[in-house]
Amino acid sequence: MTIILVRKLLRDVRPAFIAVSVILFAFAMLWVKITQRVTTEIAPMFKIVSTVAMGDPKRFENLMMRGPSKVSQAALGWGEINFERPTEFLSIGMLHPVVLILSVVWCVGRGASAVAGELDRGTMELLMSQPVPRNRLLLAHLIVDCVVLPALCLAFFAGTQFGLATAGPFVPNYTALDEIPQLKNLPRDTTPLDVSGMSEITGLVNTLALMFAISGMTLAMSAFGRSRWKVVGFAVLVLVVMFVGNTIGQLWEPAGFVRPLTFFYYYQPQRAMIADVWTVDLNNSWNLGGSFFVPAVGVLFTVGGVGYAIALRTFTRRDLPAPL
Repeated sequence: MTIILVRKLLRDVRPAFIAVSVILFAFAMLWVKITQRVTTEIAPMFKIVSTVAMGDPKRFENLMMRGPSKVSQAALGWGEINFERPTEFLSIGMLHPVVLILSVVWCVGRGASAVAGELDRGTMELLMSQPVPRNRLLLAHLIVDCVVLPALCLAFFAGTQFGLATAGPFVPNYTALDEIPQLKNLPRDTTPLDVSGMSEITGLVNTLALMFAISGMTLAMSAFGRSRWKVVGFAVLVLVVMFVGNTIGQLWEPAGFVRPLTFFYYYQPQRAMIADVWTVDLNNSWNLGGSFFVPAVGVLFTVGGVGYAIALRTFTRRDLPAPL
């Protein structure tokens, strides 16, 4: 019976899954082109202009990072990004609002529909009239998450690989400098830049963990409620507060203690992709007197698992109201 439930749930999510997968694939492919443009045209031009005007190729970039760009860097998470390296710039794509919004919309929508959505539509009574234990229903949702969430991450990864295969070599382009006589005859490095998207799979493991945490949290809320849209609204509110709290904590040190209480503090795919760092130090935010490293991915998966456990306990014990 569990297999039948899984098939039903997969059929239910198929149209939305195809749409989200196509969007993620297309965005990842587009981000490769953006990366190529930034690293081969914009970054080399800034480097030469900064060298000529200020005597330091990094001076202009450092000045930019002190201004409004600092807010963007904070929102992106890990600020230690070299915009001249395509692989590092590619990693920003996993923190782009398009990816985050799609992840939140998918996980909140799925989690809210699991229990509260069925009650809201009046289909839970019909479903429970079948010889299906309540725990099997939640098991089916867990299996669907274990299938669909990795598939969404792989869609993004496939888009990156396809984009790299079709974009061609990343060769610095100095054509824009030809319009400036003073810079026209300066030496130019046209060595193709190294770029690889294979390490992106490690960053996407962090994305998978974030999605599972959001799904588990929303499912726990859904197990308590009976209105899908109330669950959606409350879950989105919690996530927005978490995102804002994490961003403010990065920009304003006195508010940094809030960050470890948010999902987004543990969402640092850039560190996993670029530096192969999978832990975060809670001492940076809570002043514990010494380093206290915790696995970022492990925390998110644990939160998701706890959410499923709460949903299981609540759903198997509550009285299901009759449909209105």
